[in-house]
Amino acid sequence: MSGRPILTALALVAMFQAGCQSASQNTSTTTTANGAAEGNKAAVRNFMDKALVGGDTTIVDSMLAENFVEHQVFPGTAPDRNGVKAFITQWHAAFPDLKVDIHEMAADSNEVWVHSTMSGTMTGPLMGMKPTGKSFQSEGFDLIRFEDGKVVEHWGVMDDGAMMGQLGVSMSGAPGGKPAKH
Repeated sequence: MSGRPILTALALVAMFQAGCQSASQNTSTTTTANGAAEGNKAAVRNFMDKALVGGDTTIVDSMLAENFVEHQVFPGTAPDRNGVKAFITQWHAAFPDLKVDIHEMAADSNEVWVHSTMSGTMTGPLMGMKPTGKSFQSEGFDLIRFEDGKVVEHWGVMDDGAMMGQLGVSMSGAPGGKPAKH
């Protein structure tokens, strides 16, 4: 019987040590995940500043994976990196004063969620529409998924109808036109 308390004590010590190692590993995993999340958030901010606001398409190839898929496809563009470049070029030409205000950004190790407001003045053509000289302001939500440090997918939602109304164009693309009758 005297050996039993020693075995019990050794078993408790072993379980305690295993628990401490597991906690240490969990802390390390959490630290790594937090680091990845913060790095991904910084990359998204950089993309918004340099590509969307600044019009720099060179950042696309360094940030977006070769197999990137765009789920919020801009009319007339492909759902890939080339489509994103075309979108940036067209959007920046139409709205050279484009501004993006990030209200909230959250992330885990491979996804970033963004709530923002985009605004600008239409001083250039866009998708065959003539510049109106009017400004817009529209809220949007984006989900960006990363793999191995590169963006592999993007989903976005923006109130396009409100934006077009503020710009004075109809959804059919005719500046100042009336909505189509059905």
